[in-house]
Amino acid sequence: MRRKDQRPGFTLIEMLVVIAIIAVLMGLLLPAVQKAREAASRLQCTNNLKQLGLAMHHYENIHQTLPPTRLKVGYATWAVLIMPFIEQDNLYRLWDLKKTYYDQTPEARLTSVKTYLCPSRRTVGSYPSASLYGDTPSWLWGDGPTVPGALGDYNVTIDRTGHDESSETCPEMHGLFTMEVGTPFSIITDGLSNTLMIGEKHVPQGKLGIGWWDCSIYNGDYNQCSTRAASRYFTLTTNPRDLGSKFGSMHTNVAMFCFADGHVRPLPESINPWVLELLAMPDDGLVIPDF
Repeated sequence: MRRKDQRPGFTLIEMLVVIAIIAVLMGLLLPAVQKAREAASRLQCTNNLKQLGLAMHHYENIHQTLPPTRLKVGYATWAVLIMPFIEQDNLYRLWDLKKTYYDQTPEARLTSVKTYLCPSRRTVGSYPSASLYGDTPSWLWGDGPTVPGALGDYNVTIDRTGHDESSETCPEMHGLFTMEVGTPFSIITDGLSNTLMIGEKHVPQGKLGIGWWDCSIYNGDYNQCSTRAASRYFTLTTNPRDLGSKFGSMHTNVAMFCFADGHVRPLPESINPWVLELLAMPDDGLVIPDF
């Protein structure tokens, strides 16, 4: 006969069964949660690129050209020049465009802009929020101190060779964005909807804030900080072990791009490299196959 002070409880076997059921449920739910989180991050990434595309159109409408990749070696990049068009006027006013990146105030260099960050990789305040190594004055041959600056996940497209010289300084260049000299939309004879404008950049595993892979998006000393090439020589990648300076992302098998007409779409990592190159050249006159 049960004593009145005895209370019913779980046996050890019952407890183990409950724990096992909970573990199974968590195993089933976790992939769904991760998938939903990535879908939300990809949506935000798409929205960021749409805002950047709209900013580029506003800039071109006012200045009659797209912004240059960088004003000149060592000076501000396109990411600084379009700040007034992404509601970052106060940050833009902190920049003295007559000075190099290295001569700007810490507040100007280190302030991150949410629109420049893909949440699949990082957010404002995540570590590292600024470059750790590589933003060193080129005229010191890499022997100077690193001058850290805010990071970003989006780069503009340049010539297929990976250089950003203009056609005035190098007639063989066919990049949409070039150094010092901005290009107008009128040069895009292949059609705005067929020309890549801005895309996600690839950062190898363990290289956040390191060197040319992930230097400050504001630093115009090295074109790799704010530009990428898309071509047979610079294919897309989502492989974290790929050490190339390429377009790529943290999304599954795709990278997001904003085209020159402002629409945003994912390009598969498996895209034909020749088609990728055609999409990056604004005036080659060649027919682009389906992709």
